[in-house]
Amino acid sequence: MADVIDAVVDWAPDDRIDVLRSGFPAGVVAHLAGRMGWTKERAIDALKLKRSTVLRKIKEARRLDTPDSERLMAVMDMIAQVERMVTRSGDPAGFDAALWLAGWLDAPCPALGGQRPSDYLDTNEGIQVVRGVLARMESGAYA
Repeated sequence: MADVIDAVVDWAPDDRIDVLRSGFPAGVVAHLAGRMGWTKERAIDALKLKRSTVLRKIKEARRLDTPDSERLMAVMDMIAQVERMVTRSGDPAGFDAALWLAGWLDAPCPALGGQRPSDYLDTNEGIQVVRGVLARMESGAYA
């Protein structure tokens, strides 16, 4: 599953839509959490997933529903966004975009009025706001 986390951002739009419609295997939550240095519980909270539902689906090796899968994919896309930003800015050697993103998502953000970016991950609109803040950071128009 870990290779899916890296690969999904490069999939063709039709493939991305297909996986969203069928849902990610629930175990991807734990893999993404581990990649980001979060516990599974922290990932469930940050992504505003229903704890009992996700834990049951993980245990039963079932798939997440589309909205939950969309939030997972959004975070995967943000990791790739940060990786591209760092690569364009200089030498990415030793930089872990997933760990950096996890810390940034959990910290108060001046560009969001002091709220944590993770507080915005429950809606598509909020996700776009967070991705916009990341994009502005690269240009220097962050705060």
